[in-house]
Amino acid sequence: MRSRVNNLMSQLLVRKTGSSLYQDLIFPAKKSCLDTIAVEASCYVCGKGLEDGYSITAKNSATGTILFCDKHYSVD
Repeated sequence: MRSRVNNLMSQLLVRKTGSSLYQDLIFPAKKSCLDTIAVEASCYVCGKGLEDGYSITAKNSATGTILFCDKHYSVD
């Protein structure tokens, strides 16, 4: 039985058209939940972000990574 299933899957995955050989990748439908801790990038000092027209740059400090806008980047 398993051999028959493997043969059937290989027939579904590989097809030949003319002199070309194509391989289709078939992925099973899965519902997955994506957890993230992503937040909008905004300046640590003024809170302005990309949506306000500012560029945001990260600096590493002893307490971690801090984001600054182009106006406050020179501030430590």
